[in-house]
Amino acid sequence: MKSNVRKPCMSAIALVVTVIVVLAAIRTVNAQVTCTSGGSGSWSALDKVDLLTKSLTRAGFTLEQGHVRFHDFVKDCCQQILPTTLFNNPWPNGYETIGFGQEPYDMFWNLRDDAAIVLVGQTPPAVAYFSYQTILKNRAGNPNNLGIAVGDTTNIGTIRTIGPDRVNQPIVYIITGNRETEQRVRAAALRAGYPDAIINVETIAPAIAPLGDGEQEGSTFYFAHRIAVPEHQPDLESYVKCPPYAVFRATPNVHLAADPEPVPMLRVRGTGQTEMDLYPALLRLREAILERYSMPHRELDTKVFSLPNTVDGGQELISEKPYVGLQRGILVAGAGRDTNYLATYPTFMLRDDEYEFVIAYGVNHQKTGKATYASVSIYADMDRWFGLPDGTVYSRDFEGSARQYLPDDPDADMLYVVTVARQCSGSGPCMTVKQPSLTDINGIPYTCNPPLDVNQQDLFFLWRSYMEPATNVGPDDNELLYDRAIYFGPYFEEQ
Repeated sequence: MKSNVRKPCMSAIALVVTVIVVLAAIRTVNAQVTCTSGGSGSWSALDKVDLLTKSLTRAGFTLEQGHVRFHDFVKDCCQQILPTTLFNNPWPNGYETIGFGQEPYDMFWNLRDDAAIVLVGQTPPAVAYFSYQTILKNRAGNPNNLGIAVGDTTNIGTIRTIGPDRVNQPIVYIITGNRETEQRVRAAALRAGYPDAIINVETIAPAIAPLGDGEQEGSTFYFAHRIAVPEHQPDLESYVKCPPYAVFRATPNVHLAADPEPVPMLRVRGTGQTEMDLYPALLRLREAILERYSMPHRELDTKVFSLPNTVDGGQELISEKPYVGLQRGILVAGAGRDTNYLATYPTFMLRDDEYEFVIAYGVNHQKTGKATYASVSIYADMDRWFGLPDGTVYSRDFEGSARQYLPDDPDADMLYVVTVARQCSGSGPCMTVKQPSLTDINGIPYTCNPPLDVNQQDLFFLWRSYMEPATNVGPDDNELLYDRAIYFGPYFEEQ
């Protein structure tokens, strides 16, 4: 039977963004905030920024003002500033990134052992998921890039703010490795008029990442604010382009005694409830897909994304278990514990002059309750990891997609199917593999060097299952039915 390919497919409309907070080396503080969009919450945390800076100054802190803005990893990779995209998509589709700074690397910062970073602002507009997290780039005295989360995220399930919703609400976010500093900054925020209910603290335990000024004395960090699946995409784009935040590094005028924060408690993954009851249905879906397409095919393997000692100067990469990555000295690339990163192996191609396509299928983890949202994405280039335009489909769009293969199956609505091709046609979700037209956040076109020719690129899938509602952390992958993909076409016969 004919596959559902050959005309443009419906693109995924969700936008995923990562906000990076960077500290600029400014001696004096100007509390004026250029972007003051505070959303529709009851009040804006930015209203009290001047009071907060005065309160911190009176408490004996010297402040350095930072800035919050979009950072384009894809553009940096194309311009050979960064070696990879860190699995980000070009603006504004798919997996977007936002960052900050006037120079490519000023998103990286150090922190004295008694200092704090203070972020004040508003949570995102209505979205399915958001989080805030500090990530260890490299440990003091060690040049190897690690990308290790220093603890669990503060996410939409755990953020402290006023309600009833956790979107469009004021927050104060304190990052420090010193308990006395935490107490002093918290007291200064209370004196400035911020209620305790909106104060969040992320600790950096020196046991994990020694603190200090400069890369030799202290570790280097960056900060990620991830946002996914908006109810109204223009609201999120406005939030990204004009982030409603003020950020400061607060350093005591007199060096405080050592009072290190302990290693944070991690949220426990898993509930004991698995998706295995749906395993027979998943096998029925596999058989239905194979029966429909009578042509050469290859079933791809699915496992946690990893690479051997071929990246970043010979480091191994595994996208899971940050603390294990720290101990082994391997690259985790910013992978947090709020999701799983399952990928397909081996890579494949989808070429203009060949009839070939891929069917991705599996269980809708959002519908089983194992994820707040899930997604399937297609990536090109095993060296640079480019997400493609129209290359992500989210679980909210899975509904009914398996019925075309299992029309009378009682479990079909718990499953999904996504087609991936150079062109799409037919019913159900489809991702088009096409040459990206690259434009930055300001609408200015740019090119990639070396060029990205999707007709000649190795392709692979990456699945994410974000935040199990029952645990506020990523699901235990042993409780999931792994997502799968089948390539149809001549590629593997030619190898």
